[in-house]
Amino acid sequence: MRTTPYALAIVAAVALATTAARRTEAQTPRPVRLTVRLAQDSIPSGSRAPIVRSEHLLGDGRWLSALRSGLPVRLHYTVEVWRSRGGWFDAFARQAEWDVVLRHEPLLDQYTVLTLVGERGQERRYATVDALTAALAFAYQVSVQPAEAGRYYYTASLEISTLSDSDLDELQRFLEGDLGDAAEDDNGVGGAVGRGATRFLLRLAGLPSLRLEVRSLSFQVR
Repeated sequence: MRTTPYALAIVAAVALATTAARRTEAQTPRPVRLTVRLAQDSIPSGSRAPIVRSEHLLGDGRWLSALRSGLPVRLHYTVEVWRSRGGWFDAFARQAEWDVVLRHEPLLDQYTVLTLVGERGQERRYATVDALTAALAFAYQVSVQPAEAGRYYYTASLEISTLSDSDLDELQRFLEGDLGDAAEDDNGVGGAVGRGATRFLLRLAGLPSLRLEVRSLSFQVR
């Protein structure tokens, strides 16, 4: 069977359209996602620690563009412990919060990730966007479990914002005067979160752009 030039043109057009569709699908921004799950039941009381993880933080391009434009991006995480009370309003028990500040250093073409937990700070550097993306997908196991018997659940929230010029100056003064040496690596986030660094970042005006909130499954503490 002989293939006509017209048929070849149709085949080529279909192939191009399919390739373009796949390319468009691959480039479609993926929304930022926040999850909170329960750690394994490993203690007699049945208490479960929350594990918080965010995904696709650089997926839609907005935050990466802000970083490359010289605007640091602040990620503020909060985990709250709630006690279920049946027909009554649920009761708030306690919370933990921490901040992550992302910055781009144009001269070195590197990205820095400053994690602030209470009075402790730790800074890491990443040479590529892929390495930064992988670091931001880190899962935090938060030590904020309930202390009394009952049925509980966690809520986790993430607020993403950029910092203004005045905020940058205050942040720099804070880092030079209050943080000192970076703390040693610690995968767990403390339950009794201090006030210093957290209170400082909460006072920053910033430009709130996105807020996510999720809820965990319930669990029973004996």
